[in-house]
This record gives sequence, structure tokens and C-alpha cells, in this order.
Amino acid sequence: MKLNIFLSFFLFLSHVYALEIDEKLTTRFLKVSRTKKTVLINRGLEDGLVVGDHAKFFLTTGVIARGVVVKASPTRSIWSIYRIITDDRIIPDSVVNIKITKPIQTTTDPTRSLYDNSNATMTAGTEVMTTRGDTYARRGSPGVVQTEDNLTKDDRQELEALGTTDMAGFPVAEAPGMHPDRTLEAFGLIHFNSLSSSVDEGDSGGSYVGEDANVDFSIGLEKYFNNPQSFLSRVSFFAFLHNSSNSVTSAQGRKLSSSVLEYGVGAHFHYMAPALSYNRLIGFAGVSLGVGSVSDTREELGSTTTLENETIDGSSSFLSLATGVKYYTRGGFGARAMIDFYRRSESYPFEEGDSFTKVVSGPRLLLGLSYRF
Repeated sequence: MKLNIFLSFFLFLSHVYALEIDEKLTTRFLKVSRTKKTVLINRGLEDGLVVGDHAKFFLTTGVIARGVVVKASPTRSIWSIYRIITDDRIIPDSVVNIKITKPIQTTTDPTRSLYDNSNATMTAGTEVMTTRGDTYARRGSPGVVQTEDNLTKDDRQELEALGTTDMAGFPVAEAPGMHPDRTLEAFGLIHFNSLSSSVDEGDSGGSYVGEDANVDFSIGLEKYFNNPQSFLSRVSFFAFLHNSSNSVTSAQGRKLSSSVLEYGVGAHFHYMAPALSYNRLIGFAGVSLGVGSVSDTREELGSTTTLENETIDGSSSFLSLATGVKYYTRGGFGARAMIDFYRRSESYPFEEGDSFTKVVSGPRLLLGLSYRF
């Protein structure tokens, strides 16, 4: 008897504090099933949501989905999404708004299938949906509001592990999501180069060309922006340090061995997915530029031994255009692969006022690992 009184009192309170039509909440997707037809959000009974509530999920750009509450606890609720408008915005960890709406009418007539004029003012009776064989209690209809105390064992498991099964009980892979708080990234790259060099030593030394196929490294930091409604959500900026060594041998028997230390900055534009996504391939294109210091050792080669060595210091500047893909895990670890076209100009002044120049250019394959924090 006391238990029935308590449940009735709790049911009464849930309706007293239930959200009204057109009321809004800001919420976050905690879990999303593979089909995106089931989501877990961080709002529940304490926020006025009850089983049977219908709502629009929206951003400033418009409505992205419609759904109904099918399970609820004080701080969480599971929604069945029956209308998906913008698929790539329904991802774990993304922040969205919800607006409580009237239930969509149902019909068995297939000619009156669901439509949704999501950005227009909603009036009663303007939307209908074909019945799917499943029904949910609507606010004001008979039934017991589910709470953390009266959820079944299966319901509890579903609330705790939505990431492993969907509402039908089928296993799902971990869904793509966002890293809203991981906006700084450290990365390291290994460069596989296939470059050509063109050297001009002025009137005294002539000019010659050579091939440069070597491996070198770079490290850097990249900054992202957590602002889904801004263009900056697709952009990142980075700074890096690059170390390289190579050698060029001319047909005249002259060899140049170079050591280069470069400092650069650049920007990436991300497509295919938002820049802060995880468990998704993120395509990107970018540009970088910078300056550096160069040390060259010139050797005059004889038939069997080196006859003369001369080391000179110079300066360099470079430009790179790149495209590639990135991939990150939920824990923040990532990998990237990219191809770029790289061009470096080097200048070496002589004490007597003369100088020589060298241009190094060509494609590179860059592979790297990273960590977001």
C-alpha cells in the first residue's frame, strides 16, 4: 500500500515538473547507436523529461532530428529517433538543443508518410508518421513514469551500456564522436622524400642538378577550435620544427651535403568530418611555410679520395602544399598520412661578396602519430 502511494506521488510530481510544449533544454549526446535511431542524453526526470515526451533536436543552423523519450532516469534519458534530418550532427559528445513538441500523429495509410517542415512554425496536425509497430506512452496517457527505482534489469543495462547494444539488443560498434575538450595536439612525422636539387654557384662554379631521396623528421603542435557553429570548427593552425639532411652529387664530381633546421607554421582545412571528430576519417588540405638555417659541406671528389672540403652556412625559406587524412580514437590517440609538394630555397653568401643558391623541390610522403589533450 505504501509503495503504491509512493509511486502515485512520484508520478504526480513528474507531471507537475514536466516540461511544457515549446520549452527548451541544452543537452549532450552521451551515446549513439550504430543506426542513430537510439541516443542517450544527459537530461532526465530531474530536468522535467518524462517517457513519451516528443522533441526536436536542433542547432542554430536548424533542426537535425526528432525523437521520443522511451526510457528515463533522474539524470539520463534514452530517445528513439524517428526523424533524422542532419545525420552527421548526431554523434556522441556533441552539444545540441531540444524543444518539446506535440506528438506526431500516426497513420496506417502509406500515402501519408512522415514529413517534417522542420524550420517552419509547427501547427497541430501538420505532421504525420506511419506506425512502425511500436508505441510509446504519451504525456497524460495511463501508465507509470519510469524512474531509476522501477527500471527493469534490462533497462538498467541499456542505460549503462548503450554503446554496446541498440534498442533491439543488437551489438553495435563504438559510434563516431567529438573531442570537445581536446583542442591541442602534439604530433610527430616521418618524411619519405623524393626531391630534386638545382644548384647555381654563380660565375665561378657553374650550375648542376641532383636527386635527393632521404628520410627526415618533424615535430609540432596543432590547435583546434570547439565552436560547431563557426567556420573555425573546420580549421586548425599548427607550428612545427623540421630537421633534414641530404646530399647532391654533380656530374663534375662536386658533392654537397646539407643539414637543414626549419621552423614553420601552417593551417589545415578539414572536410569529410569535423576537425574534432574521433572514430571517423577526417580529410584535410593545408599549407605551411617558414624559414630555417642551412649548413652545407662542399667536397671536390678525386678518383679515389676527397681532395678538399669546405663548409658554409646559409639561410632557407620553404613552402608546402599538402592533402591527407587523419584518424583519432576516443582516447585522443591519432594517426595521419599526407602527401605534399615541398619547395625550399637556400642562399649561401661568400666573404668575397659572391654567393650561390640551391632550390630543393618535389613530392613527399608524410606519416605520423599524434595525441590530443
